Amino acid sequence: MAPSGSQGVAHAASTLVTTALHLREGDRFVVICDADSHELAEVVKDQAEGLGVQVTLARLDVLRSVSTNHSGDRPHKVLPDVVRRAMLAAQGSVFLASAPHQEHSMREQLQHIVGACKVRHAHMPALSARAFAVGMKTDCAQLEAWGRAVERRLELAQTLEATSAAGTDLSLTFSSSNRWTPHLGSIAPGHMSNLPAGALFAQPESVEGVFVANASVSDFFGAREGLLTTKPVFLHIQQGRVVKVEAPNAPDLQKDIEGMIAVAPNSNRVGLAIVGVNVELSPNGDAALDENLAGLHLVIGDAAGRVRASAWSARTSFTACSASATVTTGGDLVLEDGKIVSGVGR
Repeated sequence: MAPSGSQGVAHAASTLVTTALHLREGDRFVVICDADSHELAEVVKDQAEGLGVQVTLARLDVLRSVSTNHSGDRPHKVLPDVVRRAMLAAQGSVFLASAPHQEHSMREQLQHIVGACKVRHAHMPALSARAFAVGMKTDCAQLEAWGRAVERRLELAQTLEATSAAGTDLSLTFSSSNRWTPHLGSIAPGHMSNLPAGALFAQPESVEGVFVANASVSDFFGAREGLLTTKPVFLHIQQGRVVKVEAPNAPDLQKDIEGMIAVAPNSNRVGLAIVGVNVELSPNGDAALDENLAGLHLVIGDAAGRVRASAWSARTSFTACSASATVTTGGDLVLEDGKIVSGVGR
């Protein structure tokens, strides 16, 4: 059956509750959803209940809160009481609903409870059933093994080189104090993690060359264009900034990216290098998944809190993902054509 079928979704839900959230019999678990994600939430609920977990299913589109005058309509500026009470006693939670900007304060309250009450929280807003099934297919322990193997190869690296058959030819340098931030799926108490996962993050000091996004890009234009295999985007980068965009088979996409990188002084700056380690993934056309493809990907603009500290910020941010890249450091292979060559993986 296809990954997006019922078996694929059920398997992914099992991976979420067991290897990401580490739920056990007797734990309390909160599943936050809305009308669009309700069916997916029911599958997650069933998998958790099968472990003997007590589940609260909270639909934001029917719950009432003070901020909506108890009408039950969104947006919620404050956390509905049902969710707040359940979170205070929970060991795990997952957010599957949409995440409109108007509800930012509500999500901040949720994050505060996660930290204060040592809840393991998975943030998966508006993820389709297909993306959920594909992105959560791999056991987080396996992602951890692959990721730590690559991290050991990169921990002292001050340079990276990336090439691909599609045309990527990129050199990146990092400070001597650089440390890679792992995002590998397993969530510790008191922490919130965006899932799916399977990557390492770091902020480069400088970037030079050409990067070809032939898997996907994020933001509204990425959602519109989908898979970029036949319409790649060429980002020409000098001194860490995108100076030219080419997308000969996607002129609207080229225009949108050119507009975004011109918004503010740092909008064209490379904010993050992402080394994906999930060798079981294939390009999907969804940057939330594709940034975990084994290879190199870039965030253009703000690092969006993905690294421990950043000396600068930007008003905009989007992710550009490549397929089947080869990554080296000091001439030593780390990833070859999308496969890990560090002794772990395939």
